[in-house]
Amino acid sequence: MASSSIPSFIPPNTTQNLLIKLESGNYTSWLTQINPILRTHDLMGFVDESESCPPKTITDEAGKEIPNPEFPTWNKKDQYLLSIITASLSEKVLATVYGLNTSHQAWTALATKFASKSKSRISHLKKQLQGLSQGPKACADYMQSAKVLEDQLNAVGNPIPDEELISSILNGLNPSFTHFITTYSFHTRANEISFEDFQDELLSHEMLLKQQQQQQ
Repeated sequence: MASSSIPSFIPPNTTQNLLIKLESGNYTSWLTQINPILRTHDLMGFVDESESCPPKTITDEAGKEIPNPEFPTWNKKDQYLLSIITASLSEKVLATVYGLNTSHQAWTALATKFASKSKSRISHLKKQLQGLSQGPKACADYMQSAKVLEDQLNAVGNPIPDEELISSILNGLNPSFTHFITTYSFHTRANEISFEDFQDELLSHEMLLKQQQQQQ
């Protein structure tokens, strides 16, 4: 294959998109930032090894070993990607990839070090959500506590459906909302409801309870 047939690689300017520096507690947020960059520039294959490194030399028609014209372009892309990865690491995390020569090696080392911590973070947030209790809070404040946890789960790449969020809120409501819980559960057996509609119904029921208490 003639070298002129191999398209040259012009490194795109992506540094302005690297707003998040990888630290010990934000691995999933870092992935959320860097994955679109890799996909946009067709570089994901370098880190997952679906686009493997070509041999440095090939044999021509005469049986002579010659430089493989595909290797320089592949290597240039790989080193560019390695530079993107290292540029997005905090100073402490940078030590994790010292001495590594390819983007795949760096990517794998970071996943090995931080992926388990990310899973632990997700598990902790879900347990907090499932264990929510209204206590003395007004419904608006109680639901806001749930939304904060939902936002944190979204930030670490693990969004939850409205149904799961609503279920967690229902489980932690005060006993005074027993009638609302029963009615809601019966109503939604055949009809799904959005979180916004659920929120409106719960706040309306809370207002009704307050009015009844004032009339007693």
